[in-house]
Amino acid sequence: MIGACSIVDVVVGLKNRDFGKVWVDLDADRRDEYPRSFTNVKMIYHVEGDVPEKLVRRTIEKSHEKYCSVSNSLSKDIEITWDLILHEK
Repeated sequence: MIGACSIVDVVVGLKNRDFGKVWVDLDADRRDEYPRSFTNVKMIYHVEGDVPEKLVRRTIEKSHEKYCSVSNSLSKDIEITWDLILHEK
């Protein structure tokens, strides 16, 4: 859900730009003992098109800081990291 919530923010943030596909890959680690809650989540955002990297990065940051209700609802003990890969259209 964190991927879906955040990717919506990215698409909305790029609505006036020329972009194609947008997707996010996720990888996560969970505790060995029960409850097997997440300990960290790594997100790799992919954006296809001619968009300024600075704009995309700022949009992702704002998503996690303010707009994505899922990432803001998770425990503060969960480390969420992300990176961005821009693809030519």
